[in-house]
This record gives sequence, structure tokens and C-alpha cells, in this order.
Amino acid sequence: MAPRLGVIVPYRDRAEHLAEFIPALTKFLTANTPQIPARILVVEQAPGLPFNQGLLQNVGFVILHQEIDYLCLHDVDTLPEHADYSWPDRPSMLVFHGLPHPPEVTLIVLSGVVLVQKAHFLAANGYSNEYWDWGFEDVDFRERLLRRGLKHVNRGGTYRLLPHRHRALNEDGSKSGAHDRNQKMFVERWYDRRPDGYVRKAEADLWTRDGLNTLPAPVISPRRVLHPAGEGRILVEHVGVAPQAPKIPV
Repeated sequence: MAPRLGVIVPYRDRAEHLAEFIPALTKFLTANTPQIPARILVVEQAPGLPFNQGLLQNVGFVILHQEIDYLCLHDVDTLPEHADYSWPDRPSMLVFHGLPHPPEVTLIVLSGVVLVQKAHFLAANGYSNEYWDWGFEDVDFRERLLRRGLKHVNRGGTYRLLPHRHRALNEDGSKSGAHDRNQKMFVERWYDRRPDGYVRKAEADLWTRDGLNTLPAPVISPRRVLHPAGEGRILVEHVGVAPQAPKIPV
């Protein structure tokens, strides 16, 4: 039997994106990876607190990990056109064509659509639970993998990005307070400031105390089926998550 794939989709306030994403991904996986049993779990954060993508990824993993062999961490606004969702020997970013970044930047980042083995996710202690609102949970996850000797590769996939307002920016185009706060937290965790600039810390272990092993106990709604598994063997489910209030100011 082929390894079982679990797709975790962190989500809130993107109903028009989700309505396009689910049919697009199920159609793509059915046509291109029919031999891979797959399940898609939409993890929706309840209103009230700023969005926390890393925490939702962790919740999705906890729910699915006994039912899958590897996982895909998938943005809801990123639709595959040509991509490889098969078993990853190394952590793999699937998106290359379609991102608004120069190629040299795209090869460095690890976000959008990411494949990892369960062992990779566990070795990294999952994502941080402390990046609220926008950004830097993905680069933090990349650093965690690197600390475990897991350097990622890019599979060169082509994706179509659905339009949306960038949450890192204010209406006037300036960077948001959440962007600046999360960037500061990321830099302090992973880098030392030297007279000649920032240098990656030789020892940085805060991430071992923030992740799967410290996941706050959110209120999770019962799983419900959005799309039953058919001949394509792709089951789509949904859970609602109400996180605890953060310990840091938001």
C-alpha cells in the first residue's frame, strides 16, 4: 500500500478561497496521484483572536498523525497546476513557479505548500505556537528542521495563487505591527547581533520548549465530513479550533 498523505489546511475567513481550493486539490490529486490514499483536513480558527497558522498546523498534525504516513502543510490560496505530492525523502517545498519572489529567494523559503514525513515534523517539535497574526512561523519551522540536519529541497511545482490582501501590510502599504513583532521574536530566537551584523546562534533551544510538546489545549469541534472519500480515496474533513489567549501582547 502506498504511504498515506494527510493535507492540513489552516483556515479562517476565506470562504471564497476554500470553495475553489477543495475541488481544485481533490481533482488534481485524483488525476495525478490516484495511487496515494489522501485525506484533507481543514483546520478553521474561531473568531476572536489573531490568526495563528503554526498552532493550527500543530492541531491538524495531532488529529491526523495516527492515520497518515506523511503530511502536506497547504495554504488555502495556492492551487496546483503541476506538482509532485509523492513521499518526501527530505522536507520539500512544492511551490516554485507562481510565487512573487525571485528564484533565489523561492529556493530558500519553506512555505505555501510543504511536504514532510511525520518523523520530520516530530523532530522539529512541530511549529511554534507563539507567532500570532502574520508571519515568521514558516521561517521558524525551517530553522527547526535545519537544527535537526533536515535541509529542504524545492520540487519546482507550478501553482496559481488566489488574490487576497497581504496581512503583513497596513492599508497604506507599511508593515503591520504584527509583522514587526514576529520578526523581532524570530531574530531574537535564532540570531545573535554582532558589530558586523546578525549571526545564526550556535546554540538555540527555545524551540524545544515551544511546539507540539507545549500545544495549549484549544477547544476543538468534532470532525465533520465536507467531501466523502470516493473512488479517488480522498476524504475531506473540517474541525474548528478555538485557541487559548496568547501569553504575549497582540
